[in-house]
Order: sequence, then structure tokens, then C-alpha cells
Amino acid sequence: MSDLPSPSASALPDELGFRLRRKLATVGRKLVRVEFVRRIAVAMSVAVVGLVLVLSVDWLVDLPLDVRTGVIIGLGGLVSVFLLRALVALVTQRRDEETLALMVEESEPGFRSRLIASVQFAQGKATVPDEGARLIVERMVEETESFARPLKLAEVVNTRPLKRTLLVLLLVGGLAGAGYHLGGSITEDLLKRAFLSDVPVPRATRVVWTSRDLRIGIGDTVTVEGRVEGYEPEEGSLRIRYASGRRQKVRMERGSEGNLYRATLENVQESFTFRVVIKDGRSSRESVVALPRPSVESLAGEQQYPGYMNLPPTLHQPGEFLLYPESQLLLRITASQPLDQATLRLLGEGEQVSLVGKVDPGDPRIAEVVVGVRQGLTGFTVDLLDTEGMDSRDTAVYRVDVLTDEPPKVRLVKPSRQRELVTAGARVLVGYEAEDRFGIERVVLSYKVGTEGAGGVLELPIPKRGSTKLEELFDWELSQLEPPLQVGDEIEFWLEAYDQNNGTKEGKSASRILKVVTPREKRDDLLSRVGDSLGRIDRVTDDQDRLNTALAEWIRAQRELLEPGASGQQQEAIERKPE
Repeated sequence: MSDLPSPSASALPDELGFRLRRKLATVGRKLVRVEFVRRIAVAMSVAVVGLVLVLSVDWLVDLPLDVRTGVIIGLGGLVSVFLLRALVALVTQRRDEETLALMVEESEPGFRSRLIASVQFAQGKATVPDEGARLIVERMVEETESFARPLKLAEVVNTRPLKRTLLVLLLVGGLAGAGYHLGGSITEDLLKRAFLSDVPVPRATRVVWTSRDLRIGIGDTVTVEGRVEGYEPEEGSLRIRYASGRRQKVRMERGSEGNLYRATLENVQESFTFRVVIKDGRSSRESVVALPRPSVESLAGEQQYPGYMNLPPTLHQPGEFLLYPESQLLLRITASQPLDQATLRLLGEGEQVSLVGKVDPGDPRIAEVVVGVRQGLTGFTVDLLDTEGMDSRDTAVYRVDVLTDEPPKVRLVKPSRQRELVTAGARVLVGYEAEDRFGIERVVLSYKVGTEGAGGVLELPIPKRGSTKLEELFDWELSQLEPPLQVGDEIEFWLEAYDQNNGTKEGKSASRILKVVTPREKRDDLLSRVGDSLGRIDRVTDDQDRLNTALAEWIRAQRELLEPGASGQQQEAIERKPE
């Protein structure tokens, strides 16, 4: 509001009522200042009281950071509204001169409506028709100014609300200052927390660490821990709120570490939240999520045999894993939960091997893994990890029996004698029988001359590779051996049969010995063997004659039994049976 008089449309002089208007302007400014300061004081009181309430509540319940953030934002918004009202007062509390004059006249009846009339004439809102009337108006204005000169018109502004507000602010500020002084470091920490610091609530006992959020399997045992600083009582409590709404309070024992407290919950069946309370210290509310652990619902395997076996694939179930070495086992695992990973751990001799299965993207409950079967494999376990991050526990051991691929069986049929006499240029007929379940790849004749002499290997022709049974003859020409044989040499030989699996040991026959002699010695040997044969024939003939005689006597005895009046001699004859 300007202190200078407004231009007048009357014939009155411009300086008429100037002093009155200036005094009224002072009243208007005081009115605005008083309301502005009052509203500022209200905003400050609200800020102090709100901050004290935040500190008190935080002290009692240990507000989490997100709650404190929301409260501070709300309090700041409320204080901002009060400050905005104070700024708005600079505009809304302004009054025009007539309103101010009316306020003054209500407070000071001695003006008798002359003040508002003087203001109106001074503003030019009224004109006078002649000189006489103008003189009367000027005199009235001068009298009004004379009456107002000793008066303090600004006192008409009511300052009681301002004083009460300032008193409240002073009282609130004093109490807050006293509390801050008495609280010391506690109040400092609470103020830091109010302004979103991460310092813990200052207490005699402070819970500085807990087990935090945990994920366990349904039916598992979980241990909740809490570590404190400050005063360490003998026990504390774990306050639990289950997902079903049930509440439970569990005692927490002080451990040997001193400041570490534990509580163990067995066979947990549902999720829950918990708070650790140790004396006056308490933790924030944490959660334990109980999820079902993945398990194997079904397991099936398909064995792919080695190519040399010429066998179709076979299906196997747990307890029926009878496998052959060098084969491949395709395992199909069906789990109870969608899988993130399936790991197969092979058991047996040597270092354990882990195989990671491939999860089916169409059905994540299914995973497949290929196992190469080796000797020494005794079983395997299946470890599962589902999409929730839960792993399987107490996995079963699936037994595997790996069959041994037996070496081929080979037997020398000819020569039949363990030791034979031959000449250096003889032809020896070697007869053999060989058998293998999955087929014979080759048969070789190995020999050596003397104990330290030269040796060699001859591969024998076979009708068909992969045959499961062989009965063959081989004509071995000793004259082709290098170096040539000498009289007195001894040749030890045997047969070796190999099947189609390179990892299977060869089958080996018993050995035979050929001794190189002169032709005369060989003839003598043949004659001796013929004599032996003839002698055996004579013995067989004699035995046959004795049997015939005994049989005839037994038949005669049987006839006599059939005749009446047989004597005791006949009975004796019956008892003599041919031997």
C-alpha cells in the first residue's frame, strides 16, 4: 500500500488527509506482519512437534527406513503447507483504507465517523459543490488529524493470537531443547535416523544382526540367530507371525559366543515373519519363506548298447540298472517342481563325476542326461535345483550293476595230446573251438621256440567276423617258420581269441608243445602209439568176453527160477548176477 495520496478528482487540495492515510498504511502493514509471523510460528511449532513425535515413535517401535522416509516426507509436506499459508498472508491480509479506518473507529469511538469520512474525501470519492463546503471539509479533516496525532492507531491490530502462538512455539522449543540436552547421544542418533540415516536405534541392548530373510524347504529345521551390542542378558525372545495368522513366542538362548542368540524351529510347515527381541533391543521384521523342495517323481533309463553287440535299446527302472560297459544310458528325470538344473553324480571307483542334465523347455519338470557306462560305476544320485532356488535334500542312491564283458572262450581240440613229436617239415592240424556272447573278431595262433627262442603270431582265417561260435581246423606248416626248426627244438603254442570290444581281455587256450625230432624218432613214436592202441583193443576184447559169460549164466539162473521145485542152489544162482 503506497504512502502517497491518490490523485483526487475533487477540488480539494492533494495534501488533504495525507497524515491520516499514512497512519492507516502503518496499521495495514502491521496487520500483515502479525498474521505472517503468526503463521510462520505455527509452521515451526508443527515441525518441532512432528519431529518429536517421529523420534518418540521411532524410539518405541524402531521404524524401518521406508516408514521413516514416508513420515518425513509427510511431515515436510505438512510444514510446507503452513509456510505457504504464511506467504499467502502477505497478500490476503492486506486491507484498503476504508476497512482500516472502520477498524480504528470501532476501537476509538472518539472519531465519530470522521476518520472514514476524511479518508473518503482525501481519496476523492466525494466532492464539494462550493467554496463554503470545501472549507468545512478541510476543517473536519484537520480536526480529525489533530485528534489522531497523539493516538497509536497500529494498536488496533490484535496481537494476542500471535503472542499465544509464540508462547506455544517457545514452550515446544524449550521442551525439545531440554529433551535434546538430556538425551545426549541418544537424541543425536534418533535425529540422524529421522533424517534417514542407517544408524541403529540407541538402546541399552541393540540388535545389530539377524539371520535376515531365509528360504527353507517345508519340513526343514531352521535356526534363527541374532547378534547384539551393549547389555547382554541371558536370554531373549523370537516373536513369530505365521502366514496362517498364528503367533508364537520362542525363547532364544544365549550362545557360547556371548552376544549371539539362537532359536531352533523344527519341521517348519509354513512361511512366517519374525522379530528378535533382546531386552529393550529389537530387530526389524524379517521373513522365512517355506517352499516345497524338488524331488524325483519318476526315473527311467534307456540303454544304448555298443555297436558290436547288435542289440536293440532296452528300458530300465530303478533297481534294474543292469548295464554293459561302453554303452550309453539316457536317463529321463521327472521332478515334482519346475527345474532350473538337474545334476547327476556318478558313484564308484576313483573320482566322482558330475553330469549336468538338459531341462526340457516345453516341460521344465523334465530333464535328460546321458551317462557313459564305465567299469567301476556302482550307482548315482540326482541333485535337483528348482526355479525358486530350492535344492533337493536326502537324495536317494540308485544302484548300478555293470556287467563284465567276459573274454572269449577258446579251446584247442587238436592236437589232443599235451606234447607231440613232429619233424621240422611237418604239417600240424590245429583244431579249435571258440565262443563269445557278442561275437569273435579274430583268432590268432601264438608260439615261441624254446624258453628264450624266437616267437611269432599267426592270424587264423575265420568264416565270418562277429560269429558267436567257431569250430575250425587250421593246417600249420612248420616248414614255413623262420628261422628253420632244428632237431631238439621245442615249440610251445596256444590260441588267443579277441571279441569286438577293444576293452575286453583276450581269451586264451591251454598251450601245447611240439618237439622237433628226426623222422626215425617220429616213426618209432607212431609205432609205439599203434602198439598201445592194439593193446587197448585186446583188453577191451577180453572185458567183452567176460561180460558175455556172466550174462549167459545170469540168464540160465532166471530160467531155473521159473521151473517148480527150484532148489537153494537156484536161489544162489539168482543172487549171482553178472558184474
